[in-house]
Amino acid sequence: MKPGINFILTGLLCVLAGCSTDKESEEEALMEAEEEIVATTSIPDSAFEKLLIDLGLDDIEDGKVDTDNIKGVVNLFAEDSDISNLAGIAAFENLEGLYVENNMLSSLDLSSNPKLKFIFASGNQLTSLDLSNLIILEKLEADNNQLTMLDISANPALQLLSLASNDLEAIDISTILDVVQLNDFAIENNPLNCIKVNQDQLDNLPSQWTKDTEDTYSLDCS
Repeated sequence: MKPGINFILTGLLCVLAGCSTDKESEEEALMEAEEEIVATTSIPDSAFEKLLIDLGLDDIEDGKVDTDNIKGVVNLFAEDSDISNLAGIAAFENLEGLYVENNMLSSLDLSSNPKLKFIFASGNQLTSLDLSNLIILEKLEADNNQLTMLDISANPALQLLSLASNDLEAIDISTILDVVQLNDFAIENNPLNCIKVNQDQLDNLPSQWTKDTEDTYSLDCS
């Protein structure tokens, strides 16, 4: 058989057998490559991922979410969701409001969410809360947790700070220089007895600030 006829027959047999052409193979390889480069964020907590699915930000429970689906979220409402680990929250790069009341969180690192203005995290089991880099944070509610310390020196814009019913042995709010700005402050039911303030705060204590009767405001709590 002549070589030319043999080539034609081979091609016909390949088509009849359903062989893929080189072009089809290239297109499939390109699609696979595109799928591989989709950025994802690990979400190890199944309750957190189920919430993201309910919110339409994820489609299948597989321990991860497409980063593009979450990076534009401005407010995340996750109250009463049985979440114990909020790992992955750093990828919510435009997050301004976080509402995680009544979950099972023991630690929360929000240092990679610099756009946060509002954090409502009461009713968890928090022993660690990282607020560094949150220079525009305005409101923090973290009542009914297990915090033993909290550094708010990087949060000069606070207007509301509620930390009642924790295990705080000390608190320093002297870095909030505008006494009128911090309208609401609650620190009752903690084992501390001294609240460090600055001179302006000491001279103009707002009536809406609340503490235990035996606690005192002082310029020096050492």
